[in-house]
Amino acid sequence: MKKNFIDKLVSLMNGSGMDAILVCPSEEMKFLIGFSPKMCERFQGLFIKKDGNFFYVCNLLYAGELLNALKDLKIYSWFDGEVMTEAVFRMLEKEGLLGKTIGVNSTAPAFSVLDIALAAKIKFVNAKPLFEEMRIIKTAEELNNLRISASIADKAFSDVIKYIKPGMKESDIKAFLFSSMTKSGGTDPSAIVASGPNSSYGHYMGAERIIESQDVVLLDYGCAYNEMRSDISRMVFVGGITDEQRKIYEICLKSTEAGEAACFEGAFIPDIDKAARDIIDNTEYKEYFDHRLGHGIGYMVHEAPDIKASNKRKLEKGMCFSIEPGINIPGKIGMRIEDIVAITDNGTEVLNKSTHELIIV
Repeated sequence: MKKNFIDKLVSLMNGSGMDAILVCPSEEMKFLIGFSPKMCERFQGLFIKKDGNFFYVCNLLYAGELLNALKDLKIYSWFDGEVMTEAVFRMLEKEGLLGKTIGVNSTAPAFSVLDIALAAKIKFVNAKPLFEEMRIIKTAEELNNLRISASIADKAFSDVIKYIKPGMKESDIKAFLFSSMTKSGGTDPSAIVASGPNSSYGHYMGAERIIESQDVVLLDYGCAYNEMRSDISRMVFVGGITDEQRKIYEICLKSTEAGEAACFEGAFIPDIDKAARDIIDNTEYKEYFDHRLGHGIGYMVHEAPDIKASNKRKLEKGMCFSIEPGINIPGKIGMRIEDIVAITDNGTEVLNKSTHELIIV
């Protein structure tokens, strides 16, 4: 259980008007207490009160597993034969939370919290910004783990460019990346491997297309090292490259470099987005840069700070985030070059060291 982060969350809560926060099973729950049970339609969640005390509400079906995993956790359980809202009403009454304001995390199910709100006169509000603020500034240890995680992803790129060839499936390349990262000490690997027209779909979920000669392959992948995530995107061209592919790649590269050059302590985040976006906006591909410039990274692949025009915030020491401009022409081609950037005591540091050179295999 990460008591220091729970204390941070309590401190942030006391300046927010919230009386408690409800954390339902999620990456956020696992981060805080080291465990997250299966989520189903039965309501369950961890309640953290502004006085620092916390308790868990769950169906009786889950109580034994929770007690086994977290022996000191106060647990209230309800049975399927009961009316859930009536049972939860009694629990919240005992904890002094009837009629209070309770923040919710990103996975709180609306169909449950809406019913609880009516039954217990609870005002549920969005607590996601508190979870983001709780870990937006990385410690020296966390930053070092981010470096190692990035180096594992870098090595996987050096390995995979020797492996890719026509005739294999996207899933073969994904499996190779997973193996490389795991062998290097990475855990929980993830990857998007998108070839040909599939590269144009930002978060492509397939993996069965066969790599062809004169093909483009987008690799977007990473892993965890001591809980800290990596995330890198690189392009590989198989058997050659067309003039248009080269042109798009060079535009994306210039955009990535412009975005990274605009990153420094005190930089206004919308200015960073503009520096990178202007490169693409001044080409015929303007309409195809259809996403934010970057996202924060740490214990989750996507956390604060978002690097986008609407985030009116300045960069601070300890912030870590991606710079990943892209051009996505639906059904035709997509490209992006992504690095992780950190604002450190020694200035701006690009954690990924993999080459930006155009790679043809």
